[in-house]
Amino acid sequence: MRRRGRLFGKRFKLTFGGLLVLSAVLCALLAPLLAPFDPYQQDLLARLKPGFWSPHGATGHWLGTDNYGRDLLSRLIYGARLSILVGICSMLLSALIGSLAGMIAGLRGGATEQVIMRFADAQMAFPDILLAIMMVAALGGNALNLILVLGISRWMVYARMVFGLTRSLRQRPFVEAATLYGGGQFYLMWQHILPQVMPVLTVVATLQVAQMILQEPALSFLGLGLPPPAATWGNILAEGNTRLFAAPWIANLAGLAIIILVWGVNMLGNGLREQYDPQGIGR
Repeated sequence: MRRRGRLFGKRFKLTFGGLLVLSAVLCALLAPLLAPFDPYQQDLLARLKPGFWSPHGATGHWLGTDNYGRDLLSRLIYGARLSILVGICSMLLSALIGSLAGMIAGLRGGATEQVIMRFADAQMAFPDILLAIMMVAALGGNALNLILVLGISRWMVYARMVFGLTRSLRQRPFVEAATLYGGGQFYLMWQHILPQVMPVLTVVATLQVAQMILQEPALSFLGLGLPPPAATWGNILAEGNTRLFAAPWIANLAGLAIIILVWGVNMLGNGLREQYDPQGIGR
């Protein structure tokens, strides 16, 4: 038992963060079963009613209602769907573009390396939130555009990390041997480079999900996310901001949901980092 207790202590971040993220994912997947009301059903007679903490709360609405009498708990549960979907899909898009660009630049070198990495440097010098605002304003606000915009805005993080690892791996004997035996660049990337960078890539990708999840509410808060009445945490936060003194629970609960999910993702990412790098090398 003591041994298991020490093991749990060492993996506390991984376990606790994983439980938080798993709970959020299950809530998003089971939203039709967990939500007590339709998130778009309006009841103007019950608008701006507090939740269970107040004796004047609306019956059945555990977390209160918004300006249109919609159940806040149901909207928060359904809002988790978009936040998790945008966070994961945009992370995968960024990781795919950045990893491919980093491996190509690291293996080919020369002019290809200079073009790819200088372009990545130029984009890193540009504020990603400003780039996202400009692209969403030009393309329009919907889930697909959000994923594309956020995915394109963060690819250079993966490109620089994979580029550095690829350059060091290119000098390793097993890569040189595969090259001498006629292995092409795609074969080297798939069979030798990618398996070596995958642990570090997994940690970085997990931590980047939290950044993506924060970007969606920021864009929705500015009116550049999914248009109302879409049930998203950013829309709930924006609606609650205009009723901050009359109904503070709207913005506070949406902000708390974002904090818990991002905290869980960061804990999971830090736990994975400690799992892959127990001696603290490379931190």
